[in-house]
Parts: sequence; structure tokens; C-alpha cells
Amino acid sequence: MPWRALLRTSGAVWGLLPACVWMWFYSRQPDALISAPEGYWEAATAHTAVVSIIPLTLCATTGAWEAVRLRRSGLVDKGAAARSPLVVALSQLRTVWGVGILCVMVALACVAERAMGGPGGPDLRVLALLGLLVLTYTLVGYAVGWLLPWMLTVPAVAVATFLWLSYPVAVEPLWLRQLNGTNLNEGWSYERTLDARALIAPGLVAAGLLLAAPIVVLARTRIVRLTAVLPVAITAAVAVPMVMPLEYDPTKSRETSALSCAGEPVQVCLWPEQSQDADKFRPWVEDAAVRLKKAGVKLPKTYSPAFADPTRADVVMSLVSGMLPDPVPACSERHVWPGEKAYAPVAMWLELTAGGNTDDVAGRIDDGGKTMSLVQDVRKLPANAQTQWYSKNRSTLTDCNLKPRLAATAYQGDTR
Repeated sequence: MPWRALLRTSGAVWGLLPACVWMWFYSRQPDALISAPEGYWEAATAHTAVVSIIPLTLCATTGAWEAVRLRRSGLVDKGAAARSPLVVALSQLRTVWGVGILCVMVALACVAERAMGGPGGPDLRVLALLGLLVLTYTLVGYAVGWLLPWMLTVPAVAVATFLWLSYPVAVEPLWLRQLNGTNLNEGWSYERTLDARALIAPGLVAAGLLLAAPIVVLARTRIVRLTAVLPVAITAAVAVPMVMPLEYDPTKSRETSALSCAGEPVQVCLWPEQSQDADKFRPWVEDAAVRLKKAGVKLPKTYSPAFADPTRADVVMSLVSGMLPDPVPACSERHVWPGEKAYAPVAMWLELTAGGNTDDVAGRIDDGGKTMSLVQDVRKLPANAQTQWYSKNRSTLTDCNLKPRLAATAYQGDTR
């Protein structure tokens, strides 16, 4: 069929605009790209996969629609005997594949603003996987169009494809979501990178489906068509053990050799995507660290922030947060934890001592100003007394046998 006729009659062309509108709308939801750190191209490209669920469903659905049209026309069995059904399929599905690839590019454009300004560019591995999924689901939809009754084919393919691409994230086992190729958007931070298994496994499953589809289209008997199960079963048997250790997370730890560390008395370690903000991070960390050291606080050796484009308040708060133990110690599962009352005052004292803004710090705890009043009383004590207050109460954050002593009056006159 000529290109002009394909463009005029293809369901994929008619679905292009709605699919693009949906991708644009979805990518601008508050929580859609929240796990993609700013300036990190690999993370942003990974989010293209979940944005592409609707275009992939469109490809499968319109592939089935093309098969239905050909079956009803009778051209494959009568008027086009010189060409096999697969050759006809490849001719008819050109437009669908073109629309699918265009949708992948639009999906990338929808998430690209999250990464603009960062080093590098889009992750070609993810785009290659999505290109394979476009090819696969289009041909699989076409193959299913040869099997089901005409009235059932299109809605069945649409519903089944959408559920397979989107629903595994809501069910167990957790590794199941790693097989469809659209679960690449979880677990991201600057210190994470895509695990190759999260790309290879869905690629294998897609390859199995891609090999099975032509068997269904070309086979003339049910027995031969049943052999289409073999490539799917073989690739799944390889893919499943590969992704079982991943569970829900498609990422792994990034090589620390990419970090750039410098500064005193605390080394500030930044990933390449954060390096443009080094002139903010390092002076602010140095200033806060000097203040804390003067107050007798033991400093961490390194500081590696989880964000870019910082403000001074963000830097001070994250530095202090990293100096505190886990909010819930293991012993609290077996014993009463008296130190729970000390957590907020200790954190607040640390942040204010590091140079945090009083209004910013006070606004994070909604208790009518009680904690701020307590900490301000402590900060009026002599330096040695404040150090004693901090040491005493911080120790209760990890030991359920120790009780905090928060009142500033208990340390008045303590100059040791």
C-alpha cells in the first residue's frame, strides 16, 4: 500500500496526537519524575520507559487492527497470493513502527527538561530497548489479530498489553515488573545506575515474543502455532533467574570513581551531575563544619549530597541529618526507647549551631515552639555545657538503656 494511503488509514496515525498529549500530561504530574535527580541523563532516560506505556499499547492495538482489516479484506488469502502473510504484515506495519518510534522520541522530550544542563546525553541502551519493544508489541498485536475473532481482537490486545506493561508494579513477586521493560524509573539517586540485568531481561522476553509472532502469522495448523510458545518459554527461563535478585529495584550502586572529593575539614564528594554546584556546596559545608567543630561536635569524614542546585539551608540541613543515627534504633523493637524525645532537640541544636536559619529550623517542627524554646535555652549555656548537653542526649539516640536529660537548667554551671 502506498505511503499516502497508509498514513490516511492507519490507526496509529490517528492515535499519535492523543498518545503525545497523554505523555505530556503524565510527565508533568507532581510525582511522575520525582525519582529522577536533576541533571542526570541516565535517570531521566529511564523514566522514558514508564511514559511510553501508552504508545506501546497503541502499537500493539493498531497492529491487531491492521491484521483484522487484512483478514476481513481477504487480500492475504486471495488477492495477494504472491506474497506471504509476513511480507504483507511488514508492509502494513511500517506506519505503526514509525509512529511508535516517534512516540518514544516525544516521551524522551517530555522527560528531557529534568536532565537539561547535565553532562552527557540520553542513555542509548534504554532507547534501544524501547525501540525493540515498539517492534515487538506491534508484531505481537498483529499476530494475535490472526487468532482471535474480529470483534474481540482489538479490545483484547489493548487491555492485555496495557495490563502487562503497567500492572506488574502492583503485584508480587516483585521481580515480575522487571520483565516488561517499563519498570526502569524506581530507586534513582545520583549514586545509582541502571543494572544491566534490568535491560537485558526485558530485551530477552521481547526477543522471544518477536520470534514467536512470525510463527503464528505463517503457521497453517494449530500444532505448528503451538511451537510459538518455545521461544517465549526459553527466553523467559533465562530472564527470570536474572531479575529475581533485583526484586523491585532496577538500579545498582554507581562506581565511586566518578566522585570528585575535595575540601576541609569535611571532604565534599560530588557526582559529575553536581560538579557545577561545587562552588556552593564546598564553602557552605566548610563554614558549617568549622562551626560544629568549634562546638565540640565530631564531624564526618565525607559529605555527599543527594541533590543539586542547593541552597545554604539545604546544605546545612542535609549535613546535620547525615550526622544523626537512624531515627529508629534496632533496640526500640524490643525495649522502650526513652531517647526518642531527644531526637528533634538534638537535630535542631546541631542545625542552629551549624549556622542554620532560626525561622527555617523552627518551621520544620509543629509543636508550638516548645522544642525551639528548649534549644534556645541550651544555646545560652557556656560552650562546654552545650557540648555536654549534646554528648549526653545524642548517646540516647542509639541506646535504649539511656534516658535523655534535655533541660538546660541541668547543665548550668557545668564548665567541664
